[in-house]
Order: sequence, then C-alpha cells, then structure tokens
Amino acid sequence: MRYLFVVFAALLAACGEEPLPTSTTQLAPEALKAHSDLFRKGVEKVTDGVYVAIGYGLANSIMLEGDDGIIIVDTMETEEEAREVLAAFRTLTDKPVKAIIYTHNHTDHVFGAAAFAEGNDIPVYAHESTSYYINRVVNQIRPIITARSMRMFGNHLPHGEHINDGIGPHLGITPDSQLYALPPTHTFKDSLSVNIAGLQIELVHAPGETEDQLFVWLPEKRTVLTGDNIYQTFPNLYTIRGTYYRDVKQWANSLDTIRELGAEHLVPSHTRPVHGADKVAQLLTDYSDAINFVHDQTLRYMNLGLTPDQIVEKVHLPEHLASNPWLQEFYGKVSWSVRSVFDGYLGWFSGNPSELQPLAEEEEARRMAELAGGRDALLDKARQALANQDAQWALDLSDHLMLLKPDDDAVKTLRADALRQLGEKEANPNARNYYFTVAREVADGLNPAFRTQMSEDFLATLPIENFLQAMPALLKAEDTLDENVALGYAFRDSNKQFTLRIRRGVAKVHTGIDDDVVATLDTTEATWKAIAAGIQNPATALAGEALDIDGSTLSAMKVLGYFEKID
Repeated sequence: MRYLFVVFAALLAACGEEPLPTSTTQLAPEALKAHSDLFRKGVEKVTDGVYVAIGYGLANSIMLEGDDGIIIVDTMETEEEAREVLAAFRTLTDKPVKAIIYTHNHTDHVFGAAAFAEGNDIPVYAHESTSYYINRVVNQIRPIITARSMRMFGNHLPHGEHINDGIGPHLGITPDSQLYALPPTHTFKDSLSVNIAGLQIELVHAPGETEDQLFVWLPEKRTVLTGDNIYQTFPNLYTIRGTYYRDVKQWANSLDTIRELGAEHLVPSHTRPVHGADKVAQLLTDYSDAINFVHDQTLRYMNLGLTPDQIVEKVHLPEHLASNPWLQEFYGKVSWSVRSVFDGYLGWFSGNPSELQPLAEEEEARRMAELAGGRDALLDKARQALANQDAQWALDLSDHLMLLKPDDDAVKTLRADALRQLGEKEANPNARNYYFTVAREVADGLNPAFRTQMSEDFLATLPIENFLQAMPALLKAEDTLDENVALGYAFRDSNKQFTLRIRRGVAKVHTGIDDDVVATLDTTEATWKAIAAGIQNPATALAGEALDIDGSTLSAMKVLGYFEKID
C-alpha cells in the first residue's frame, strides 16, 4: 500500500504600500507588471529594531532586534528561502535567534522555520489552534488542493505567462524544496504579553484570512505586524484553490481592532510597510469598509431573493474604495467573494429549482449539441466565438465538447486557446495563472501536482493519527460494498494501537486493535510516516525489520489494496 500526502498547508495571502494604477481598466498585463514593483527584493528598515525581508518568496519574514537576540516573525515557505533571508538579516546583526512567531498556519509563513532555528531549541509562539492547522497537512482533500494551488500560483508556467502571484513574486515551492515547520511551544487563546530579548510584545488573536490569525503589537515602537489580514490588493475573501468559509465579517472586525491601536507603522506579511498614524488608520478603515460592503450588500440581495449570479451583477465597490490602490483585484475578486458569502450563509443551492436535480453533464452536453445542429456544428460555434474574441463563451461550449469528444485534438486545441485568450487579458494573477496552467494540462498533459521533500525529523513532529485518518477518503467504496474487514496497526515506538475497519463501503479508524483483525502491521511511527510520505518503499520496509505483519500477509495486502494510490 502506498498512499501519499503532499505537505503544502492550504495556503496563503497578502501585500504592501506605494501607489499603483487606480483603475483595472488599463491593459491587464501592464497593470500586473506594475504591481510587481511591490515585490522588490531586499530588507527594508521599518523603524529602529524592525526589519522586513521582501521579495524572497511569496511572503515576508520580519526581524525584531532586541537587546541580546532577534525574534523572527513568519519564516517563509521553504528552508532554502529561509536560509537566504537569514543571511540577509545577518548582514545587520549577528545576535542569536531567541524566538519565532507564526502569524498563522499558511505554508509561506511556517515551513522555513527550522532554517531560522539553526538546530537550536527555541520557543515558537502561535495561537492555540495553529498546531491543529499545521498538523492537518495530512487530510482528506490534500491531492486536489495541491493541484489547484499549483494552478493558482502558476508554479509550472514560464516567464511571461507567469508575472507574479499578486501577494508576492512567486510561491517558491518545487519538488526539491525542503519544508520543515517547527511545532508551536508557547500558545494562547485571546492574547499574550511577553518580553523577549528586552522587547515588549503583545500577541492578539485576530481571525480573518485564517481562524488562527494573530497580529503582533510592539507598543514601545508603535508598530503592528498584521499577518495576512491586510495586503495591497483586494483581500482573498475566497481563494480559488479551495478553502473552508472565511468569516469575512469577523475579518473586518479584526481590522477595526488593529486600527484602534493607533499604530505609526504597519507591516503586512506581504510586500511593503506603511508609515504614519493617519495613513495607517485610513487604510485600515477603507479595507474594513470594503469587506463590510461586499458582505452586507450580498446579504441585502440574498434577502431580496437574488441568486449568486444575479448578485455578482449588482455588487461593485463604490468609487472611493474601487479606486484605492490597496483594493485593486490583484489577489481576491469581489465577484468570487460574493459567491463565497452566499455559500457561507445559504450553501450551494441558489434558490433556482432547476438546480435541484439537474441533467447529468453528458446528457446536457448531448442536448446542447443537438440544439447547435450536431457535435461538429457545436465545435464550429465555439471556434466562431473564439475568432470573435468571445473566449468565455468558447470556453463554456468547450465544457460540453470535452464531454462529447474527449479525445478530439481539435476540441483540446480550442479549449486551450480559449483559456490562453482569457489569461492574456486577465489582471488577477490567480485567475491568469489558473487559465494558463489548465491550458497546458489540456494541450500538453501537464500534471500540476508534485511531491515535496520532507525530512524524517519534520515527519516526527506530525501526529501519526493524521496519517491514518487520511485513509478513509481514499477508500474505493465500490470494491468493498460486501466487505466487513479490519486491519490492525501497532506502533512499537509509541505503543499506540489502531484498527482500520472497512464496513460495506465505509472506512473508519479507531484506537485499539479489534479481536477480528485479519492481520496487524507491527512497525514504528517513523516507518509508517516515511511510507506514507513516499520516502520509504513499503516492500523494502517489509523485507527488513522496520515492518512486520502479524497474521496473513495476503489479507493485509488485500485490505490496503482497497485504497487509492495517490501520486
């Protein structure tokens, strides 16, 4: 059995200062190229003892210099990037790292942590729920989230198709990257006041883009580090890579709390800081107002009975917000946000009864082709739409054609061309990257997912329960509808025991070993984690002493064979 997780924590957000074009009516690629100026690479001084590294990866890393040491706030997405940032910080000071602070759990903020620690045992501060979210790297939807993230961030795109990622220059994760998040050692629920290296630091829970988000307040320096609750682009109230519902009202309230601090300096976890109490206060006000506007107006039209498609046509930021350089749609979009708010309150059903039991996709495609005069006629209509620069309609029609003629090269070419035509005009990097990446999937067979590198030391920080609880979602239910069979797990290093039971199409994991298991896998947590992560071949483990099977080996292999192998 070989099942896989790809460590990628469901990911990210962010942005900085300086005026940008105030209208998205400009040529989209030019506006997006101008946006890249926010990611000029280097370390910028915010105020005495506060420095921010910008442009080294998707997010910033912030150094706070104290009397006898430094504190690192957010640690980049890979160890390679973290080492580069630390080297840049070392040109300013050689004081030792005394602590690490995570503003939240996203990949670009935690997975370079081990490089900053440099092998030392240092405290890591975070909200009490951050460990849960970091440990959830093994979960039921990791394969699809990984693939969608790679599309959204354009990791497989060449220069030109990929311009930037809206909140940073790029997501610096490759198949060769090393990811190593240190588990939090000091956590809190609402707020925590600490003194580290002579610096007075206030950590305050401020849920927004993530539930575990916090901000760092340095009262003596009148400086606030806001994490991913604000960045120089319209906020990602919904991310197209996929996420749980983000409570946008709560997000706006957190911004109001930050505004009440009266900060002189605001340092986001992406791009450039902002200076001046009045400027900081006005920025936080506008950002909060924009979120509240989208939320409240969506609810208004929901209550009037409008569907999401209809509400999207109604809700647009007022001019004083739409023209704000910090609210251009270089990461989130108002239209995506409207749909997410609707779904967050009412779920998937728009209220239109035709959605209750829709035709199967292939049946709808067949009938659409009949209306057009046949499959070839439908293809001709799609080609005509593309020739007329009506790429969205061509893409819509290609949905049907891909179901009717999935192996037709002409259909694939049409779909890829429609995606590229949309991508070329798109200023939003998430949408642009997604269009171009899927075009390569259709035309070239690109597989956007890949496996990242994980050290055994990092794997040791993750609960073995996560690896086992990932398995039920991989069950091939159709093969087990008549089965009631169980497999035991005995981890000799931790003395933990579990039963994986398959019961007529459903798999469950519980503690303890049932009397009727067909076999028990006797191994160590480290071995099973390495097998699950693809580091160790299960056959090699079985041939040695790392993995023993107590009972029928054939029966054990049969049970494990009921689960998908995700590559």
